[in-house]
Order: sequence, then C-alpha cells, then structure tokens
Amino acid sequence: MRISPLLKSLVCAAFAATTAASMAAEAWPTRPVRLVVGFPPGGPTDIVARIVGQSLSKELGQPVIIENRGGAGGTVAAAYVAKQKPDGDTLMLTAESVQTRAAAVFRKLPYDPVADFEPIGKFAKQRVLMVVNPSLAAKDVKEFVAYAKAHPGELNYSATYSASSHFGGALFGVLNGVDLTLVNYPGGGQPITDLIAGVVQVGFFTESTVAQQVQAGKLRALAIAADERSALFPQLPTLQQAGAARMDISPWFGLVAPAKTPPEIIAKASAALTRAIASEDFEKRLAPIGAVAIKGSTPASFAADIRKEIDYWKKFVKDSNFPIVD
Repeated sequence: MRISPLLKSLVCAAFAATTAASMAAEAWPTRPVRLVVGFPPGGPTDIVARIVGQSLSKELGQPVIIENRGGAGGTVAAAYVAKQKPDGDTLMLTAESVQTRAAAVFRKLPYDPVADFEPIGKFAKQRVLMVVNPSLAAKDVKEFVAYAKAHPGELNYSATYSASSHFGGALFGVLNGVDLTLVNYPGGGQPITDLIAGVVQVGFFTESTVAQQVQAGKLRALAIAADERSALFPQLPTLQQAGAARMDISPWFGLVAPAKTPPEIIAKASAALTRAIASEDFEKRLAPIGAVAIKGSTPASFAADIRKEIDYWKKFVKDSNFPIVD
C-alpha cells in the first residue's frame, strides 16, 4: 500500500513533535519555575512556599520564583494555574482548603480540583489546637463537652468561613454531639482577639497562630486536633486521648501542576520534593511556624488522598447542613 506524501509528512511531523516534547520533559527544568501561592505574602502559606521553594531550587538547579495570587481563599490562584501551559514551568502550592474542602463548600468552582491538576505530593502540615477563654469553667475536654451538652447553643466559637477554624468547630460539634454557635469573621486576628476578650469561648487554630497567647496564659489549650501530639506542646493530649472523638483537622500543604503536565516532569518534581523533605534543614525551618514535614507522599497517593478527602467533606457538609457558598 502506498502512503501519500501528505500523510507521510503529517506522520513525520507528529512524530517529531512528540519526540521534541518528550526530550523537553526529560530535560526539565531548563528555565526558572514559578510557584504560585493563593495567599498574600507574609502569611503561613507564603512562608511555607518560600521554605519549599528554596529547597526545590537547590534540588532542581533552577530558581523557584514565588508568585502570590491571593483571593477567594486560594481559589483565584487555582483557577489561574489550571489554565497555564502544562510544561512544568508553573506549579502551585496547594492546601486542603483549595484542593478538597472548596469542592464541598462552593456550589461552583472556577476549576475542577481533580481533573485540572496533576498531583506531585504533600510535604507539610500544621497542627490545630483547641483553645478556650481561661474564664471558661471547663478545664479539660471532657468537662468542656459536659458543659456544652448542659448549655446547648450557649458556647460560641470564632472562625473564618471554610478555614480550619470553621471546619474544626463544626466537626467537633457533630462528632461529640454538642451544639456550638459559629461567630464568623472575614479573617485576620479578630477571631483570636475576641476569644481572648471572652466575646467567644472556644476556637480551633493552628499552633503558630495561638502559641504565644497560650504560653502567656491569655488562652487555655485543651487538646491537639490531630492524631499525634505536638513537640511545641508535648503535655497536651490529642482529642481522642482527652476522651473526645478522634479528629484530625491538620491543614496540609502540597504541590500540583496543571493537568496534562508530562509524567516525566511530575516524576522529577516528586523526586526533588522527596529529597527536599528529607533534609534536616527543611524540618528546622518548618518548626517556628508549627509545621512538620509529611514524608512518603507520592503523586499516586496524593491523588488518592484528594479524592478521598473531597468525598469525606462533601458528605460532612451534606449531613451537617454546613452552609454552601453560591
């Protein structure tokens, strides 16, 4: 069978393009890599991005440039990255609020948290403390639950919508059968300021956010909302150890790339991230912000975690009548 010259040229062109793309993926990175962060400079997510960015730069041999695109709880950045060229030059530092919880609390997102991204790996998490105003009669978690059951709806918790503080209070109430009232804040330090002032009685905040207030006696920490104790507060039990239902609300951080990024690039990025996490320096730099490294995450396990968490939070939102954002 004879092949027409036109068909032959098209086949050759396609083969050449595929070969060139494969060679480019194998050579990656040949240019600086942008790491997009969906939160403003100076916050915990930005700090974590700069720590991992510097470590990745050493491993990849190219500068990793942090690009802050704040707005709508990180969803603005996610929508932007989802539309970028899948060549490895743009990665995103993601978090559970962007990659999993957003799918449960927003009726419509400008991106698909599964289909629009290629997971690379989780690499760090922060622990959340359950803290109360010191004037509250409850001295431990069991006493808190007993008091809350005896006074349904009277205890307020401060939170920012869809943040760990919000999910923490809502989840604690559902798992332990208590009725806590949400006092919602747009963000910033006001939720903690009002907790210290006694306007609200309980909150669920990351260690780095409330460590100084706890150490100064302005807030009383009752437990860690995680599966393991904290090096910063080793005396504090986990919620399960304290007699409450098991609850891990730890905010995590990970890396993703736009969908259809070549598997060779994802594999190289994952290997570089694994090496970065393994360094002692990486752990030391996370410690001041109350974060710890997550080791052993792979693109496949991260993808499975994302799907599992989305299913979990969607069910929780439905079963608990958690408010949906239109």
